[in-house]
Amino acid sequence: MAIPSLTDPIGMLSGAPVATIRPTATLREAVESLTAEGIGILVVVDASGVRGVISERDIVVAIAEDTDLAEARVLDYMTAELIQVTEDATVAAAAATMAASQIRHLAVTRNDTVTGVVSVREILKVLVAAQN
Repeated sequence: MAIPSLTDPIGMLSGAPVATIRPTATLREAVESLTAEGIGILVVVDASGVRGVISERDIVVAIAEDTDLAEARVLDYMTAELIQVTEDATVAAAAATMAASQIRHLAVTRNDTVTGVVSVREILKVLVAAQN
């Protein structure tokens, strides 16, 4: 698959299924999911929908606070604000959103449903390709 350009829709980069976790899951379960999937963020969902995200950074904060990962809940450490763009936003617009929000992962949505997550690594590949 060719690397998209900066003007292509971000939806082209977010093809992998969205990894999710329940807000009542433990941080240990979150770490295990992140490790098993080789990813840096999980979308937190319950019966009412998306509640937020839990990232590697959120878990590092818990560790710095000497939190028991087997007892602490995702709900207590997740980031409730979901920063997102729609699938038709350009890669450049998504990169600008990530830079302005100082985040490394961005939710991609269609009709208010999270359809993917894009990482800064994927954006960097497009930026490097644009330079060549």
